[in-house]
Amino acid sequence: MSFGGRDSLSDYEFTFEAYLDHSARIEADPDLLSNEELIYDYHRENGRTYHTYRSGSFYVPNDELETDRMDNQYEILKILLDGRHYLAPLSRENPPRKILDVATGTGRWAIEMADEFPEAQIIGTDLSPIQPQMVPPNLRFYIDDGNEEWQTGKDWFDIDFIHFRVTVAAWSDWRSMIRMSFERLRPGGWLEIQEPKCDIDCDVGEIPPDNPVKRWFTELQKASIIAGRPIHEIPELKRMLLEAGFVDVHEKVYKIPLNGWPRSRRLKRIGELWHHCMEDGLSGFSYAFFHRCLGMTKDEIEISLVDVRRGLGDQRLHAYEKFYVVWGRKPVDAPEPRDHPMS
Repeated sequence: MSFGGRDSLSDYEFTFEAYLDHSARIEADPDLLSNEELIYDYHRENGRTYHTYRSGSFYVPNDELETDRMDNQYEILKILLDGRHYLAPLSRENPPRKILDVATGTGRWAIEMADEFPEAQIIGTDLSPIQPQMVPPNLRFYIDDGNEEWQTGKDWFDIDFIHFRVTVAAWSDWRSMIRMSFERLRPGGWLEIQEPKCDIDCDVGEIPPDNPVKRWFTELQKASIIAGRPIHEIPELKRMLLEAGFVDVHEKVYKIPLNGWPRSRRLKRIGELWHHCMEDGLSGFSYAFFHRCLGMTKDEIEISLVDVRRGLGDQRLHAYEKFYVVWGRKPVDAPEPRDHPMS
C-alpha cells in the first residue's frame, strides 16, 4: 500500500505523544476556513446582499428581506395548489427513493417533502447557504450552480423526482436544464417545473403597454435577456419537455390575481397575499437586473418603481399573473447516460 507517494506510515514524522497530549492545540486548516467564510461573505450591492459562490450569476438578493418574502411566497403557492407540493403522480404507497430540488432557496419545499417521504433521500441545491441547519435526517443541502455540469456519483443519478419552483431568473438555458434532468432521472422518473410567466394578463381586454406594471415586466424581460437569464420562456416549457423526450407531459396554468380585485373570497385572499409579496420583492427583483444590465442607479430604479407600486394596487385593472406547472415522465425504455456511475 502506498501513502501519498510514501511506502509506509513510518515515513511520516510524528509521535503519538505530541498528537495525543491534551495540552497540544490542533490547528485548523486555514484554506478550509477561508473557503467557508467566503461562502458567507456575501456580495453587497445597492444595500442588498447576493450570493458569493459563482458571484454575479443570479440577480435576486439572498438577504433577510428576500428570504422572508420567499417563505411568504411558498405559503401562497401552497394555497394556490390546494396544499399539494407537486402535481406529478407520486404517492406514499409507491414513494420516490431519490428527490432533487434544484435551486431550493430557503429549503421549505425540500423540508416538507422530507417529512412527507421519510424513506426518500432528498437533496436540495442552491447558490446561497440560506437553508436552516436543523432539517430531517433524510435531507441534505449542497451549494451548487445548476447552470454548470451537475455533480456526479450514485446519489446524483437514478432520481425518481426532480423539482424546480420559481427559479425562472436562474437559468441561461431552460432546454439544458430539462435535458440534464432527463439524463439524471431513472427510467419512469418524473420532472416537475413550477414557474410564473413574469408578465400580466387580463380576461376583459388587452392591458396597454404603458401600464406601469406591464412596462416593468417588459423592462425586466429586456434586462434578463441582456443578463443571459431570459425569463420570457415559461409558456414554452411543455413543448421543451416533449422535445427532450419526456412522455405523459401535462400542463396546468393557474391565475394569480395581482391584488384583491376578484369577487371569489379565495382568489381575493390569494391576490391580497400576492400583492404584498410582489411589493416586498419589487426592489430586490429590480436592483441587480436594472443596475447591471440597464445602467440605472439605485435612485433611478426607485423612482421608476413608484408608479409600479401604485399599479400593483390598482383594483380597477383586473390583472393576474399566470403560474405554470408542467410535469412529465422519462420513458421506461430510455437508455442510460454515458456518464452514469454504473456504466
